[in-house]
Amino acid sequence: MRFFIWIIIAACALPACTHQGYTIEGKLADANGMKIVLMKVVANSDPVRIDSCIVKRGKFKMKGSVEFPEYCLLYAGDNGPLKFFVENTEMSISIDLSNIHESIVVGSVENDLFVEFENKMAELDEREHRIEYMKLFAAENPKSMVTAMIVNNSLSYYIPPEELELFANGFDELSSQSSWVQSILEKVEIVKRIEIGRPFVDLKMFDTEDNETALLDYAGKGNYLLIDFWASWCAPCRVANPRMVEIYEKYKDKGFEIIGVSFDRDKTEWTNAIEADSLPWRHMSDLKYWQSEGARLYSVNMIRHTVLLDPDGIIIDKGLRNDALDEKLEELLVF
Repeated sequence: MRFFIWIIIAACALPACTHQGYTIEGKLADANGMKIVLMKVVANSDPVRIDSCIVKRGKFKMKGSVEFPEYCLLYAGDNGPLKFFVENTEMSISIDLSNIHESIVVGSVENDLFVEFENKMAELDEREHRIEYMKLFAAENPKSMVTAMIVNNSLSYYIPPEELELFANGFDELSSQSSWVQSILEKVEIVKRIEIGRPFVDLKMFDTEDNETALLDYAGKGNYLLIDFWASWCAPCRVANPRMVEIYEKYKDKGFEIIGVSFDRDKTEWTNAIEADSLPWRHMSDLKYWQSEGARLYSVNMIRHTVLLDPDGIIIDKGLRNDALDEKLEELLVF
């Protein structure tokens, strides 16, 4: 089923907002002198501060403008963040410092959609149910910046690149400049570069001894190579590591190698996990967590994720783990 076919049908974008900017009026009792900070979230980057003010007589006010609805974080002193969407309209916020996440935001159609989405997701426990709901939400709200954020952050892994491209191209010229839409288009290009049958994309990182290393040092050298994306903090990865070691030992003398690419951010935790799990293959990391170049260049949204290369460095399979990996290697290496 194609989840974004509606973009062709929905030829007209939502009407542009004619309001000249946003006005946020807030209520915050017993907090005179407290600083309020508003930051917008940018895809694949750190949040950016866009506004601030001081609480006076239990109230605060911020005025400004955004080019399109922005996903924002609001901090009240040391409390926060309150996550909500800001758009060019009159908005009001009633802040409850005892539970800032439950504060009430009124006046933004885009934020109403965001609240609807968050509330429904909180009701769903099963991963598959959450994925199906995200797809349904995207199909019903194709022009929403909330949808663009959801697709970029959580849904892009489950959608074919041609449908992602169709979705991103459905925004008007201004909204298409959003970091969320631009990130989706970048992911489309990345996915095209790492399709099965394409040459591997090189990664340059550091090994556990702080030596610069690269996939190019190992890929295309005459062995089948598994690029194993994992992390010390990934519980399923750690549980599966003994089976991975078993598979490695079974095929390492038959033309099979592994290079571990870690999404860790603490070197000690990374190297301790390698030692504790007795992982004998080569390892590399830039210690940038989900901002790792490995995540970006190989469009990795979840771990453990694997990419299998043939002896010439051509991608021949993805997502192989445990028994599926064992069966594939037996097919390739046992004569």
